Amino acid sequence: MPSNLSMILGRAEVWVGLAALGGFLVLFWTLRGAPPGLSAGKDDEEGAPAAAYRDRVIAGVATGLLLILLGAALAAFKGVLWSLPVFALGFGLVTTLIVVNERYRHVSPALRRTVAISRAVLNTALVAGILIVANVTAFRYGGREIDLTRERAYSLSTLSRNQAETLERPVTFHLVHGRSALARRQFDRVWQLLELYRAARPDLVRVERLDRYAELSRADDLARRAPELAVMQGGGVLIEYGEGDAARFVGISNQEMFERPPTDPRNPGAGRYESAFKGEDAVTSALIRLREGKTAKVAFTVGHGESGSGRLPTDGSGIDAWKARLASNGCEIVEINLLEAPIPEEVELVILAGPKEPFKPQEIARLQAYADRRKPVLACLGNAAPSGLDDFLKSFNLELGQGELVDPRLNLNGQLSFVFCLVEPGLSHPVVRGLGTDRAVLVVNAAPIHFVGTKGAANADPAAVNPRMIPTPILRSGPGSWAEKTAASPPTLDKEDEPGPIVVAAAVSERPTDPAASGPSEPKPRLVLVSSMGAGDDAVQALEPTNLDLLMNAASWLRGREDSVGVPPRSTRR
Repeated sequence: MPSNLSMILGRAEVWVGLAALGGFLVLFWTLRGAPPGLSAGKDDEEGAPAAAYRDRVIAGVATGLLLILLGAALAAFKGVLWSLPVFALGFGLVTTLIVVNERYRHVSPALRRTVAISRAVLNTALVAGILIVANVTAFRYGGREIDLTRERAYSLSTLSRNQAETLERPVTFHLVHGRSALARRQFDRVWQLLELYRAARPDLVRVERLDRYAELSRADDLARRAPELAVMQGGGVLIEYGEGDAARFVGISNQEMFERPPTDPRNPGAGRYESAFKGEDAVTSALIRLREGKTAKVAFTVGHGESGSGRLPTDGSGIDAWKARLASNGCEIVEINLLEAPIPEEVELVILAGPKEPFKPQEIARLQAYADRRKPVLACLGNAAPSGLDDFLKSFNLELGQGELVDPRLNLNGQLSFVFCLVEPGLSHPVVRGLGTDRAVLVVNAAPIHFVGTKGAANADPAAVNPRMIPTPILRSGPGSWAEKTAASPPTLDKEDEPGPIVVAAAVSERPTDPAASGPSEPKPRLVLVSSMGAGDDAVQALEPTNLDLLMNAASWLRGREDSVGVPPRSTRR
């Protein structure tokens, strides 16, 4: 007998039945106002139902509410389809009893209480059900997650998604535990970030936890293959790119991902822990470096008063942020004086960052020789002073027109020549496609860009067009802007001026060669021209970070790395 009882009590169905019976008795007691077997009092009001009828109604409502709870349990453990009949029976029973006995609500306190509680439960269950079904449906069948945080803290940037979605080799993120209390708090945030990369490319990205103090053999094996693991004492991420002996590693410590700002003792919140999370920027930059495989040389020309060329700028005209971003993406930054030497063969990209003095014929010849090797150039040029590069630009079917761009509406604090140019969805090009249509680029003292052989160009003769080069506008000013040519004060649009929209940035590709030849079969990126000399200056990009994103996208596109095009990650503060 004891063994039989033990077998009965060991069955889950018995305990589920006992729990349901207990729940029924509690609900019946709550709705009736007295436990079963005891009198709940008599409804003395005229028209009140009999006590037996009242108790049957309450028992029916209690049963319906239990069926609703049972349906929720089936939906969680068995699936939505299993729960639908139970939900329908429970909701139908409770709703029917409420509607039928609504007339007794004012003459029976017990039924009034039953109707009120039942309605509240039904409304709560209905709202919860809608939210749960919508969430499950969105999770299973929806697209990309919706991040409503102001800093987009729980979704990947377009640059990070491009890197993940275009992976060609497997990537394993080894999330290394730290022992301190701070490292344990940081662990969850980093894990959440790495899961976003895995979700973007689940077939090639894995996330693995590594506790070096508990998994000694695994940690020793990984340390032999990746010496970077030894310097991650406080925790971090070890990125393994590839598999086996061909795998390459990059280590990112927690100190690189969490930047704690200096605390001010006069600040009442100084004792509260706060940090800027830069993990996504660090991880994406590491992926770009791993995929590059080798360091790419990017050369900035010097000798013409370019921004940040061999001096300490005090007017914000340095380009330290631009150079730092290029370096974080695996580029080696070099400076080159074209009067002293030609451009080396290993240079992948030449950047003209706002020269203020003209190039000499010897420099132009060396720049042209570099371009004739089908190497790309990124130029930030204006028309405030001669650059000597007019013929060089015309070889790409581009001209810098006359006048200074002004816009009375889309400007910075009333400075008409500090113009915001909105990113237009109609100008679909890899350089701007990943920026989003809700952003703008700030151009200062910009000049109009014309296409050779078109209306408005100094050389509008179609015969002057280089048939190999395809210029494409990638950024234009607003319709209320114009190129001011008369230096009127205040500027006014007159017949001598060029009305907007005006092209202020253009990209040039070279047409594919004959398919029968051994050359490229797709257009080759050759040139990006931005008609504002200070487009990449630190002071300008501090006012509008989209400037730096545009220039980085242009550099990636020119180098043939469209997987590195997009909006980079932002740091989040918490």
